[in-house]
Amino acid sequence: MRRPRQKINHPLIWRSPKVSPAKFRALITDISYVAKLESEMLAMEMVDLEEVIRNIEWSLADKIKRSGGRLNLHLDVTQIRFSKKTLRSILFNLISNGIKFRGSDPPVIDITCTREKENVVLSIQDNGIGISKENMHAIFNMYGRLNHAIEGQGIGLSLTKKIVDAANGNIVVESEPGKGSKFIIYFKCEPEAFSVPAADVSA
Repeated sequence: MRRPRQKINHPLIWRSPKVSPAKFRALITDISYVAKLESEMLAMEMVDLEEVIRNIEWSLADKIKRSGGRLNLHLDVTQIRFSKKTLRSILFNLISNGIKFRGSDPPVIDITCTREKENVVLSIQDNGIGISKENMHAIFNMYGRLNHAIEGQGIGLSLTKKIVDAANGNIVVESEPGKGSKFIIYFKCEPEAFSVPAADVSA
C-alpha cells in the first residue's frame, strides 16, 4: 500500500500568495511600463515646457471643455534638460488629476516654472478638493495601478516621486481640503540646462 505524499514546507522555498490573473497581468504591464520609462530617462534633452503642456492640453481638450476648466502658464524658465516623454507623463498625471479631482468650481490649473539658485522649480497648482492631513504623508507611497491604465499617457504619484528622486530632484505637495493642491518639483540643473525667456507666457 502506497503512503500518501507528504507536503514539504522547506524554509528556503518561497511560495507566492494567490494572485488573480487580472492582477497578475496588471502587475506585468506596470513592470513593463516602468522598464520603458527607465530606458527613456537615458534620452535626456532640452525640453520645451510650453510645447509639452500644450500637447497635454490638446490630449485633454474634451475633459477640459466639459469641466469648464483652464490652464494658466507662468514660465520664467521655458526649457529644462530632462526626458521629454517622462516629463510629459509626470505633467499629464498632475494636470489630469487637477481636472478629475475638481471641486464645485471649474478647475483652474496654474503651471509655474522659475529658477531658484541651482534649481529649476516647476509647480502645478489646482483649485480642487485638496488632500487631508491624514492622507498627505502617504500620497507618494500608496500602491495602485499606474495612471497610464486610465489615459494611456500618465503615471502614478509613487512612480513620479521615484523618477524625480532618481534625477537628483525632489517633489513635495502642499494641500488643504477644499482649497486645492500644489505639487512642486525641484530639478537640479546645471547652468546650461535651462532657458529663460524675455517674458512670461500666459494662457
